[in-house]
Amino acid sequence: MKKLLLIITVSLLGLCTIAGATSDTILIKNARIYPVVGAPIEKGDLLISGGKIARIGAVIEAPSNAVVIDASGMEVYPGFIDAYTRLGLVEVFSIPATADASEMGRENPELKVTWALNPQSVHFATSRINGTTSALVAPSGGTFSGMTAVVRMDGWTVDEMLVKDCATMIINFPVTPRPIRDIEVKKEEGEKDEVTVKLVDKIKDYLKEARRYHELKKAAAEKGTKAPDFKAKYEALLPVLEGEMPAIISVEKAKDIKLAIKFVQDEKIKAIFFGCGQGYLVADKLAEAKIPVILDSLYTGPAEPEDAYDSQWTNAAVLVKAGVNICFSTGNNPAGGKNLPYYAARAVAFGLDHDKAIEALTINPAKIFGVDSFLGSLEPGKDADLFITTGDPLDCRSVVKYLFIKGKMTNMDNWWETMYQKWEKRPL
Repeated sequence: MKKLLLIITVSLLGLCTIAGATSDTILIKNARIYPVVGAPIEKGDLLISGGKIARIGAVIEAPSNAVVIDASGMEVYPGFIDAYTRLGLVEVFSIPATADASEMGRENPELKVTWALNPQSVHFATSRINGTTSALVAPSGGTFSGMTAVVRMDGWTVDEMLVKDCATMIINFPVTPRPIRDIEVKKEEGEKDEVTVKLVDKIKDYLKEARRYHELKKAAAEKGTKAPDFKAKYEALLPVLEGEMPAIISVEKAKDIKLAIKFVQDEKIKAIFFGCGQGYLVADKLAEAKIPVILDSLYTGPAEPEDAYDSQWTNAAVLVKAGVNICFSTGNNPAGGKNLPYYAARAVAFGLDHDKAIEALTINPAKIFGVDSFLGSLEPGKDADLFITTGDPLDCRSVVKYLFIKGKMTNMDNWWETMYQKWEKRPL
């Protein structure tokens, strides 16, 4: 009996060591490693030390202080990046007190999304259960919503989670709404196009004012004259005007995409398009303009009544074939963050190459947001943001067993799991 208790105690201690990851040195052994930037290693080891990936190879000897995880039969991937979310900004859409994604007023480019971010949102935990380790959090509302941030999916404070502050600017481009009936399309199409062009002209005028402000400020500094009064809104737009910070522009229909491409080229700004439901119709133009695309939820139907039923699902494959750099996102619904890999899976089912889908979840968004030097792939020296899964992460039957953020094993407890366990015990 004593011997049995000793065995049980030792086993539990071993499990606690893995779960708690008491050492900052962790060796993952015998796994199929998917670096993304290179060929998969069929049976390899990966060493984490000090929050970084220290080594990757066929056989790595375990350091004396290492926690060893035998991942035989499992696969290792870099953490997924959700390229556009409301995580940490909205808990329940129907309860205004829990929603802080937008601000009053139409032009708020100076606002930072991190000012409203709630690190304790339950949606961070529910969104990482399928391998997502970081996300771009975006504000909404108005024409200029403010600045996005790339954050990690775990942390006590905003500073602890922050990967990149002021990652992009949000410009809400006027879009043609989806029609309710075909007759409305024919009747109002010309009128809506005219309104859209006028709204775009207003955005151009605002950027012109911002440029004039900076020209006067520069001239005042050179000549020693009085500078214009400080305007935080125009100050925030300077990195966009100088091409240092990209602007995310929401567009869906083909005609809006073409109008947005012209707008970007006229204003000489760096842009990322979000949505692009009819991107497949103008894929060559997007590729020629070298504008990357963040795809919105793939749980949607066609943008127009005459579009094919699967147009939203084949869109990704067409864009990639044309040479457009794409990535996936869960869009405006933070409660749906767990579905990120399944959007990619649907794109694969409708023609997208599997490896390209994985890239669109990892290295592509990392490059688009300028964080690829430490995120997006499994390479020595990069942050150890990764996960271990029982199989293909795009397969809903696979289970993420371990998830690391900056080399720290992250607790996989979440609201969905809690509810499942609770209701599983309900008496019949």
